[in-house]
Amino acid sequence: MSNYLINATELREFVNLALRRVGYSESDAEDAASILIWASLRGVDTHGIRNLVSYYVETVRSGQIDPQAKLVITRETQHAVRINGNSSTGLVATTHAARAAIQKANETGVGLAAVYNSHHLGPAGFYANLAIEHAMLGLCASGHFFGRGFDIGVAPINGLRAMLSTNPFAFAAPCGTKPPFVLDMSTAVTTVNRIQSYGQAERPIPNGWAKDLAGQPTNDPNIGTILFPLGGETETGGHKGVGLSMMVSILSGVLSGAWANCSDGSEYDQPTMGHFVAAIRIADFMPVEEFTAAMDAFVTAIQSSDRLNADEPIHYPGSQEHATAIARTKSGIPIDERLRNELRLLAESLSISGDLFG
Repeated sequence: MSNYLINATELREFVNLALRRVGYSESDAEDAASILIWASLRGVDTHGIRNLVSYYVETVRSGQIDPQAKLVITRETQHAVRINGNSSTGLVATTHAARAAIQKANETGVGLAAVYNSHHLGPAGFYANLAIEHAMLGLCASGHFFGRGFDIGVAPINGLRAMLSTNPFAFAAPCGTKPPFVLDMSTAVTTVNRIQSYGQAERPIPNGWAKDLAGQPTNDPNIGTILFPLGGETETGGHKGVGLSMMVSILSGVLSGAWANCSDGSEYDQPTMGHFVAAIRIADFMPVEEFTAAMDAFVTAIQSSDRLNADEPIHYPGSQEHATAIARTKSGIPIDERLRNELRLLAESLSISGDLFG
């Protein structure tokens, strides 16, 4: 399928305008657009511009997301804050949470923020990465637990119902002259978005990604609705992936208060997504320059180790994405024909003029 290259600045302006046209405030639209473009620039296409219509526009039109939602702090201490997202998109709510955590870390050394009653936050790495700009370590977790099961997601080991979302976890640390360390990972072997993208491209998914409802491994993205946890089956460490996924749900769902008892009180459920962000001030442990110099030495040692393929570099989390962002800033963000048509139709429906999408 052919790809079209779209200038990142022009694409950001389009996303910003589209979000404002469907009801987002100017500042929230600017934040949301920056996050989606950040993901697409870094090659994290499954969490970037691809999701604009389905996750952040159609959900507003259907009433699932309130673009004018007022975030409410429901509990606050010296180090922590709990926020009711009031049906806001996670792009907005988690940005506010990350800024609150960073502010508290600036004041006390450690800042924690949890959000409930919210929705998809996009790339978790973005929020962890925000802390780097303030000489801090950043952490972000986001999850959804389905008390009665869901159409697609992760099942516990020996389970046949999707009970957990792919529950991403991100951690970021600054380096000196090297690209920042930014780990952004699903606690499943892949993401729902990636499964869907294979289906849209009519491509079989790789072995070890998903099972069907009968618990049989499949390469069909249309029936592969039970995603393997990180590690796969029990024999290859899948129980560890389930444990990590549950840890994310505890941080983002239980601790945030996103959970709720089912009506009969017999089951735990979580009606909306929850998010968790933490920021840690490096200077409380050592001079920032000492830390970043050590990080440079650390990742350089990793990259200088013996290679299996001498023609391929050794990457660490964040390094390849950093290089991709530099390249795409120059060449443009690639979008396929399906997404191009989807964005063109969105522009028409919102009376946005121009020929950005042909």
